[in-house]
Amino acid sequence: MVDLAENSELRLFAGTLQHVLDDNHRVTVPSRWRHTELSEFFALPDPRRSFLVLLPAAELQRMATDLEPIKDYSRAQQRQYSRQLFSRATSCILDRQGRLVLPAEICVDLGLRGEVVLAGGGARIEVWKPENWQRNCREEESTFAEIADRAGL
Repeated sequence: MVDLAENSELRLFAGTLQHVLDDNHRVTVPSRWRHTELSEFFALPDPRRSFLVLLPAAELQRMATDLEPIKDYSRAQQRQYSRQLFSRATSCILDRQGRLVLPAEICVDLGLRGEVVLAGGGARIEVWKPENWQRNCREEESTFAEIADRAGL
């Protein structure tokens, strides 16, 4: 069993790469993001933007359990969130070549085909259409700069 606290650096997805999503909706996960204990991701379309989130199982579970101590939401609201979270997630197995087959219907809905951007998001990977990624970067630049100043970057 891997201790996540001691090996948190193994779960860090950082950087941005452009890859091709082939006609079978397969995309290659960069080798630096592949780990021996990681063989499955869960694909989840982001509810507010047009990108796909790829989550390791532990991160998907964390998203559900982190809500429990927050008193702003009733137990019924938490169950609804958890139900929607897990029902929208699709398992994607990492093959021996490091490829994931992404859910075709989600790729079509998000317009993901051909070139895509894989953006590291710490404990997750995001898959974007290149033009949406570029627009998002421009829109978030001022927020990033403001918080980076406060964080001492």
